[in-house]
Amino acid sequence: MSQEFIHKLLYTCENQSDGHALPTFLKNSLRLIEEFFAHAASNKLCLVFPAKDYVAQWLSLNLSLDHLQSEFRENRQDIFEAYKVYKPGQKLLLNNKAVVEWVKGDEVEIVFKTKGTESKNAPWQDTNGDYVSLKTSRIDNLKPAPASRKVLSPRKAVYENLLPKSNDPVDDLLGISSKGNFVFLKKPVCLVSRIKSADESLGKIYLNKQPLADFFRIEKISDTGISIPNAPLLIAGNLSYLTMYTIVNPISKIIIDGFSAIQERRTDFSDVDAKGIPTILITDLSEIESFEHISDFGFEFYNFTKDQFVVEKPIDHSPFQLLNRKVKNYTSFLLSKELCSNDDLDALIHKIHSIEKDESNNDLNILKIRLIQLANKISAVVHPLTKDELAELTARLNEIEILTAQSNSWLGDAGLAIGESTALLRLLIDKLALAPSEKYIRMLSMLQEKRYDYIICPTEIEVAALKNFISKQPLAYKPKVIAAGKIASMANTIGESSSALLTGWPKSSNTIRLLTSFLFSEITFLFYHFENRYFNSLQRRNQKQCNCIKATVNSNGVRLEEKTPKDNEFSLLYKNDENIMSTHEADFDILRFELELDSVQYSKYIAKGVRTESERAKRIDFENECFFYTTESHKFLVINELIEKRRKRPVFHTKRVDAIISGDVIALISAYREILARLVEQNTRPEDLDSVNKWIQLWKTLLKEYYASVGNDFKKLVEKLRTFHCTKHEATIKNWLLDESRIGPDDDSDLISIAMLTGSDLLHDNIDKVRDAVRRMTGWRMRMSDIISNKIREKLYGLADHSIIGTKIQVEELGVVNILKVAEIQSNWQLIDSRFVNKLLQKELI
Repeated sequence: MSQEFIHKLLYTCENQSDGHALPTFLKNSLRLIEEFFAHAASNKLCLVFPAKDYVAQWLSLNLSLDHLQSEFRENRQDIFEAYKVYKPGQKLLLNNKAVVEWVKGDEVEIVFKTKGTESKNAPWQDTNGDYVSLKTSRIDNLKPAPASRKVLSPRKAVYENLLPKSNDPVDDLLGISSKGNFVFLKKPVCLVSRIKSADESLGKIYLNKQPLADFFRIEKISDTGISIPNAPLLIAGNLSYLTMYTIVNPISKIIIDGFSAIQERRTDFSDVDAKGIPTILITDLSEIESFEHISDFGFEFYNFTKDQFVVEKPIDHSPFQLLNRKVKNYTSFLLSKELCSNDDLDALIHKIHSIEKDESNNDLNILKIRLIQLANKISAVVHPLTKDELAELTARLNEIEILTAQSNSWLGDAGLAIGESTALLRLLIDKLALAPSEKYIRMLSMLQEKRYDYIICPTEIEVAALKNFISKQPLAYKPKVIAAGKIASMANTIGESSSALLTGWPKSSNTIRLLTSFLFSEITFLFYHFENRYFNSLQRRNQKQCNCIKATVNSNGVRLEEKTPKDNEFSLLYKNDENIMSTHEADFDILRFELELDSVQYSKYIAKGVRTESERAKRIDFENECFFYTTESHKFLVINELIEKRRKRPVFHTKRVDAIISGDVIALISAYREILARLVEQNTRPEDLDSVNKWIQLWKTLLKEYYASVGNDFKKLVEKLRTFHCTKHEATIKNWLLDESRIGPDDDSDLISIAMLTGSDLLHDNIDKVRDAVRRMTGWRMRMSDIISNKIREKLYGLADHSIIGTKIQVEELGVVNILKVAEIQSNWQLIDSRFVNKLLQKELI
């Protein structure tokens, strides 16, 4: 892709007039990609950015334009070659609508015969037929007419279904003459990304002052691996969809938006990778925990470190505004610390960590979690405690002491450390009752000396308390108070060159999110010494992870002879702390410690043993200490527009977990599926419902019976289905068995595979009836889902605001509706005991 061509591309947000060129580092990325694959060092390249906001989308779009140009030059004759097979007199279907008869043609123009004009004197007669000459540029699709359609269409119907005449924008831009007819395009570019992310980044973009859609279609690959042909850019929501698409369709390049897409579907990536398709992985520092695994997949690396950026001032309303702002913050980011002393708190944390882990002693593990949670809660306090807050801390300590007394006989040597820990906690609470913490004193002094735009607290509870306290202080500038877990959802609201003060350890995941968001130009950590040790442990780990993705190619895409450390590698971001590698606690790993605590909290939900019925699920944590293990197919009712009052008649959206982000507000209905089924039953004629149920139950009953016949051996079931050409992911097949609300497979080929597996002629001979039943039931449920949405909207409309988050609302005929706000979505899928899947659960250890 020539630099001259790239300079011609100016991008604009909807309703804005000024065009904006690609940032320099994106232009360099396109050149690097071209050079890398030209040198054929490998078929896999990983580009590592500090932040990758929509980078994959921008690169995909530009690579698609370049590929479209090269494909036209290589295959331009194919526009007509595809039609040469047709013979005079052959009936054809034009643009999927009109029936015509082939007469003759060339690559510019084709002559068709249409239905003749009726005689005025004898309407039942017509002439020998009308002839029309059509430019190939007005033909989108031409194929043999089905046997059922042999009557020619009238001239009027033919012209009504032609592509419009126009000077095609893509031809002007690329210097080609396709006239919008992309028959020549053999291998599209494919972006693997969340559909929501792609819609947000490309959905309302103008290119050279024209809507992007004027240039070409951006199509999506369905969950059955199907897409509209001849689209230059395809988007796959995950690698499974792409895997199914590539079974019969070629791809020119794959751009993967984030390593999590590979990590979650390793088998699918291996299947695609085996085809040798040039693949570009886009990752950034937010995925630092996975860096050690990326090289396992054979990627070469190029790192966009500080020396690779020409800092460009973020321009308001530019499509690249947020990305440029993050890059600017990355190049000048300042991290500082204010360390506070509390010998009792440090002694407490040391004592808790000295308690040996014992997986067989659940009471001991629970006590350890509660001790660390209470210690963290006390360390996060940066305001004078009220009587109620002190009483709540004391009550939690009393619960720990009661549990200790009940478990003392089997705590062993750990009982002494636990007793000493509770005594230290009692002392700390008593001291807080007499005087504010040192953090409070230090924070107040810092706010008086310097302007901070934000104060970031570890928990929502501390946010509420600190907001109330700050509002009453005579400060010249009062910062906004937010929770660490909300950083990801605030990207568009945090201003340029903002500074922040973090008041306590927010867990490793939130610390990484904060450090790698680059939303702030400066962050100050207000820590006790034990929190600083946690941070140093995390930084040691981050530095080690960065060493796993050192550059293996240079800026010209040529492979380096050896990995030579540079003065500007990402790992240097973690060298501004004094002696973090040589600390006496260098063997302490805060991430491993937090993972152990997490595993105790959620261990009862994990599937144990091969005989446990399990489902592949991902955990969503809500702000009210509830959580939810969701399957991939489960849909949530997202009501952000209602809560934020964006419009008079807010729209509710049903979304799967892959489309949900931190900060989304969800209306979770107890027994939603049962209510949906009841409404369908109440609003459908019994004879229609019986007929539909008969056919949609057939495939499921057959599959379950076969599963039982092989001893409930899921592996054997999958292997047998594979022999009958079923290519669905194992998680999908498991959902067929376990998800009672599943209406039917999405593809007729899957029904055929089940029929062949089970030897059922009844199913094999009635695929069309099963498909019709699936279609009808889906329609009924969609209508009932709309009814449910309307009932919730009418109930909440007028009173809904942020105050109802975390509450339960009684809605007539629906029962209890929980209004929940997403705090965090776990990145990994797990095998969860089926009893706990798709249900709202309460944390037992808080």
